[in-house]
Amino acid sequence: MASVLGRSVPKPEKQSPRFEDVARQELAVLYRVALRLTHSAEDAEDLVSQTLLNAHRAWGSFDGSYPRSWLIKILKNEFLTQRRKRGSAGNVSIDSIEEPSDEGFWEEVSWSAVGENILRELDRLPEEYRLAVALCDVEEMSYEEAALSLDIPVGTVRSRLFRGRRLLRARLVHMVEDSGRES
Repeated sequence: MASVLGRSVPKPEKQSPRFEDVARQELAVLYRVALRLTHSAEDAEDLVSQTLLNAHRAWGSFDGSYPRSWLIKILKNEFLTQRRKRGSAGNVSIDSIEEPSDEGFWEEVSWSAVGENILRELDRLPEEYRLAVALCDVEEMSYEEAALSLDIPVGTVRSRLFRGRRLLRARLVHMVEDSGRES
């Protein structure tokens, strides 16, 4: 309570955001993340719809901090639930992927390999790496926000981001080398 002219005046309560406002603000990010997970516009729309439904149901238990991370966490969990129901064919083990060399990336990659080509190569990364790179580099989330979204430790985000960037880099170098041979 604050005192004004000797009287006790209650402090105004911090007003929590409305679900509709948060959902509207984060809708584009949710769709982009869903698209990275599903590789299908139709499936991404369905995933976002189900995510928003689940989030609306749980809105009363949300503490108000990091709404983007909270929504992406719900989206990821819904995606995993749907995938388990369908079966998890096509999973790639992170440990089975060979890590490329990190030497001279920017010298090797031509700036002609930007935009759609980078996003296309990002979509080809294994899910764990794809999400870390998409959240931190594309959506510009902090490591902490990405960790909350993915429900993993910050160190794991850093590790996946490092490996994902190296794989993406190698794919872009390979793509540029291949396009140079075709010329």
